Amino acid sequence: MNLTHEYLRHRKGYSFGAGCCWIRIYEGATGDAPVVVCEELPEAAGSASVTEMSSQLAAEIITDHFTGTLPDLPRPMLWIEHHPRRRGPGRFYLISFPSYHPYHEGVGFIRRMTLGPPTHMPLTPAEAAILIREA
Repeated sequence: MNLTHEYLRHRKGYSFGAGCCWIRIYEGATGDAPVVVCEELPEAAGSASVTEMSSQLAAEIITDHFTGTLPDLPRPMLWIEHHPRRRGPGRFYLISFPSYHPYHEGVGFIRRMTLGPPTHMPLTPAEAAILIREA
C-alpha cells in the first residue's frame, strides 16, 4: 500500500463541538480497496469524537478523494479508527457502513453527507498493520 494523503481533517458544516482528526489514505494496486486510517487527536478533548462522526467523515473522504473510483467490492473501502493512548499502541477498529455511496441526512438547515450507521469490529495493532501492509 502507498500512503497517498496525510492531513489534519476538520469535519465540514456547522456543529457544536465539531471535531478534527488525523487522516491517512493508503492506495494499493488497481482493484484493491483503499485503506483510510482515521486517528483521534488527544488534543481535541471536548470535541466530537472520531466514533461519533465516522460515517460523516467517511462520506466526506469518499466525496473528496474517491468520486467514481472506488472498486466494485463488497467493502470498497477499509476504514480504520485509531484511538491512541499515552502508553501503548491504543485501540483500533475496522468500521463497516451499510452503504459506500454518500447521501444527505437530516432536515432543515443542517444536512450532512453520511454513509449510515457504522458497525465497529475491534482490531489488534498487528491486524491493523497487515491491512495497511506495514508488517
